[in-house]
Formats: sequence, C-alpha cells, structure tokens
Amino acid sequence: MKSLLRYTIALCFSALLFTSCEDELLDQSNPNAITTDTFWQTKADFEKAQNAMYSALQFHNVSGGGIVMNMMRSDLAGSESWYAIHSAFSNMQWTNAHDFVVNHWSNLYTGIYRANQVIYYTEATDVLTEGEKDLILAQARFVRAICYFWLSNSYGDAVLHDQLVFDDVELHKGLSSREDIVAFIISDLEYAMTHLPKKWEDAGDLGRATWGAATALLGKVYLYDKAWNKAAQYFKMVIDEADDKGLYALVDDYMSNFTTEGEFNSESIFEVAFSDNYKVGTPGDRQDDVGDVAGSEATAIAGNFSSIYAGGYNTCLPTYWLQELYIVGDSMDVSNPSNLGRFVSQRTYASVVVLNERDGNANWDTDETYYNAPLVNKVDENGDEIKAKANMAFGQGAKVKKYTNWYKSNAEDSENAARTGINFRHIRLADVYLMYAEAVLEDAGNTSEALKYVEKVRERAGVLSLQHYIDNMGGIPQLHISRYANNLASHPVEALSAETLLRHIRMVERPLELAFEGHRWYDLVRWGMMGDIISTRAADEAKLTDKMMYYDEAEAKWKMKPEIERTYPLYLNERVRPDWQKPLSNYSSAEHDYLPIPNLESQSNKNL
Repeated sequence: MKSLLRYTIALCFSALLFTSCEDELLDQSNPNAITTDTFWQTKADFEKAQNAMYSALQFHNVSGGGIVMNMMRSDLAGSESWYAIHSAFSNMQWTNAHDFVVNHWSNLYTGIYRANQVIYYTEATDVLTEGEKDLILAQARFVRAICYFWLSNSYGDAVLHDQLVFDDVELHKGLSSREDIVAFIISDLEYAMTHLPKKWEDAGDLGRATWGAATALLGKVYLYDKAWNKAAQYFKMVIDEADDKGLYALVDDYMSNFTTEGEFNSESIFEVAFSDNYKVGTPGDRQDDVGDVAGSEATAIAGNFSSIYAGGYNTCLPTYWLQELYIVGDSMDVSNPSNLGRFVSQRTYASVVVLNERDGNANWDTDETYYNAPLVNKVDENGDEIKAKANMAFGQGAKVKKYTNWYKSNAEDSENAARTGINFRHIRLADVYLMYAEAVLEDAGNTSEALKYVEKVRERAGVLSLQHYIDNMGGIPQLHISRYANNLASHPVEALSAETLLRHIRMVERPLELAFEGHRWYDLVRWGMMGDIISTRAADEAKLTDKMMYYDEAEAKWKMKPEIERTYPLYLNERVRPDWQKPLSNYSSAEHDYLPIPNLESQSNKNL
C-alpha cells in the first residue's frame, strides 16, 4: 500500500476539495480538473479513494510524531524540550489554541470526512458488485470508527457526522454526547467485523483493516465503556483465532514490534504504514504534507524519542518512576533464552536505554551501544575519546528506544527532521491479552484466567513469572512502588486476588509492555487515577531530591551529592529533573482529563 500513496493521495484529495466548492461566476469547466462528476467512475477510482482515506491515519497528530503530546502528560514521560509546544503538555498548561489540540481534532475529522465520502459514493455507484461494496464500506466504517474512538477519548464529546456533509448547516452541528458517539462507533465496528477478511492475501493490501482489527477495537470500546463482559467476549474472539488457529502470535523478539524490519509481523493486529521514501521537504518540516492535504509517508516520532546527540530533541524522556520500574521491577528471567548475554530483560532492552549493572559489572563498560556509540564517553586504545550519544547527563537517566533507529544508525536523519518510515502499531496481540485479563477480572474476578494471559506477556518479555513470585514470596510484589524513593529494602507483597492482579496490570504490566505506544494517558483517565498518580509521583520526586541533592552555600546552588552520583538504580548526575512540580499545581480533572474544543472550531461553529 505504501507504493500507491504518493500518487493517489493528491489525486483523491483534489476530488475531495471540489466536492463542496462552487463559484457561480465560472461557467466553464477546467478539463484538467478532477471533480466528483469525473471521479468515482471506475473501480480504480474507488481504490484511490480508499488509499486517500487510509492516508489520513498517517497525519502527524494521529499516528505521527505529534502523538507524543499524550505521552508527555502521562506518568511515563518527562521532557527536556525547550519548545513551548511540548512544555505546555508536560506541565499541563495547554489551551484551546494549542497546535495539538487544534490539529488532532482537524486531522481526525479529515479522516472521518474521507471515510464518509467513500461511504456515500460507494453506496451510490453501480460500477461495483455488492461484495466489493461491502468490503469497501467495511473499511470506511472502520476508519470512521477508529477516528471517532480517538476523538471521544481525547475530547470527551464530539460532533457526530454520520454521513457526508454538503452544506454549512450540516457541518455546523452541535456536540453529541460521548454516549451517542460510542453507540455510533459500535454500529460501525459491528458492520466492519461482519464484512472484513481475517487476512488480506495480497501483500499490497497490508495495512488495511481486518476482522481482527475491528473485533479488537470493538472490545476496547466496550472496555473503555466499562462493559466488561462484552469486552471480554470480543477480546476472546481474537485470542481464540490467535491461540487456536494461528491468526496472530506473539513474536519471539519483542523489539521487532517497533522496527522497520518487523513490520506487519504476527503480533500486529492494526498498524499504520509509513515509508522511508519521503519527500525532502523544507528544513524543520515534520511531515510531507502541507496543511494536512495529504498524509505524511514518513513519521517524525523518532526525533521526539531520540537523544539530542543522535538527531533528536530530548522531547520525550522516561520518568524516573518508569526507569526504576524497568531496572528494578522488570526482573530478568536468566533461564529465558531471549535474555542470553543481556544485563536486562529483552523487554527493557528494546524499550529504553538505561545505565545498569549486574554482579558488580556496569553495562556502560561493556560493548553495548546506542546509535553505534557507547552509553557514556570512553577512551579507545589510542587515547582518543569516543563520544556517547545517549547524553546521560543533567538528570537524564534513560532514553526511549521504541520507534527509533538506535540499533542500526549513527543518528536519526537530522536534515529531514528525524523522520523515519517505521510503521506505528496501534493494536497488537500483547495489548489484547492484557485488556482481556483486565476485563475478566473486572467482570467476574477470574484470577486464573487473567493470570494465564498476563504470564504469556511476561514470558515473552523475558521476565520472572508472577507464579514464581507467588511460589517464592507468597504473593505479588508491588513493583510499582519506588523502593529507592521510599528507602525500601524490598517491595511489599500482596496475596494474589482479583484486586491485586488488576493493580499489577494497571501499574506494572501495561506501562512496562506498552510504554510509548500511546495508551497510558487514556488508561489513567478511564481508571480515574490521574490525580492520585500525580500526587504520588510528585511526592516521590520530592523524596528523591532530598535524598540526592544538597545546597552548596559557597556556590549558592543545588548540587548532587557526590557519593550518590551514578549509583543504582537511576545512575543520575548533576540534578533530579523536576517533572512533577508544575503538573501537581496545575492539574484539574475537570480541565485536563479531556482536551478542550479547539478555539477555531468554537469560533466558526456557534453551536459548539
């Protein structure tokens, strides 16, 4: 599908523009223009229209670099960015005029408009068979559904356009309730489930919606709506196709979920395709399109994750809580073959770059690299300094590896705004396993069924099983509690129950397995936990600061205690980064759980 996009996007969107634009002063037609009278005439036209529809999912603020805004307002990411556009989200100070607030909305409605356009003309045409129509309509209704899913969970309420809009009266409708939006999404996904194939046979169709994508998303809709039993039913449908019929399977190599080489693997249920064959653009461009006319064929997310010395911007940095959770909580199972020769579990290794040690040996003294450079500055056999690119200084203890080229490049492509062609995976089997476990616990407290699927995720991650802890410690350790900040010799242990296993899924398994994949903020909001999370993280940060820093009277500034620099488990130097001071003072559930309606929308639509 990547190879078709460059031509078809521009062509189809030209048709889109001509749909609602008239000029009564013009009485002559441009024979070279594409209009709705000349388009939608052949099967090839409908194919191009579908590609243009899917391309809307590539937009910067849908599946591209812009979605790190949601990550920075969760408890997984801090920031060292000097751009106000980023600090507004990490500090919870955004407004209804913020770029992401405005463009996340507009990008998603572009996708909805294109889907409605495909639906309208598909239903009206006679050039397609009924079977062909069903297949196209199912894809369009899936795209429309996933866009409305993101809208409803980002903004709470939304304007419901259930058909193609032709005039301002229809365009400028008022908001529909979240309940109405959810019911509409469910209807679309039920149709999509019925008509989508379980697998596309042609390699050129990779990236299109499938039965599994629609079914998994439908389960997620019910999960977010707290309809636990229905959510479990739909997740189990996907799981049965995976475990019993081989439709999906966890990949052995966790890292392949976030690389170009691992695209469309057996674990992927729905991913958005990007390409390295991007247009050069102009310096600073984060995407190929201009004014969101066409979806970008490259993504700028790597620049937000990678170090400033590796072509990135230090935009999104793992919080100390997450860093400790990986180093201390994601305990490696040394008997698991996936961990052979590692200092950390394969899940930790593929997710973040951290300084760590085991058995008295520090991994920054080994051959481990990040963008083909050591983790800290070294001197080679000739006495020449080898510069590190991880930039573990000034309170930075970890960097994100997911969706970057850290393992094969010297740096991200800074000349082209660190854009890459790595596909973004929105739904994968490990997430379905964990959502299913959550649903069965919430529904009937079935700990044995839930534990079965949590253990599948942990085994592939290369970490100790929960059963290991239960057998050896009598319960589940509360790995989410910071031992370091709270001066604990070990984590408190709780007996296995539906409540404790659910807490583990929420506070340990989901953040470790799915970090920097775009789920955490939505999880915390739907659980009603964000306020408590901010308070806990801010309290731990204050304890860390008191433990690690002192005030130098002679120099009149705060410094890190020499005896504590570069020590387990955070290995910080110079300072403790203040991630939580401003969120603690600024956060309000009423103001921040959902984004405000963009100012441009409320100005142009008086019904909002």
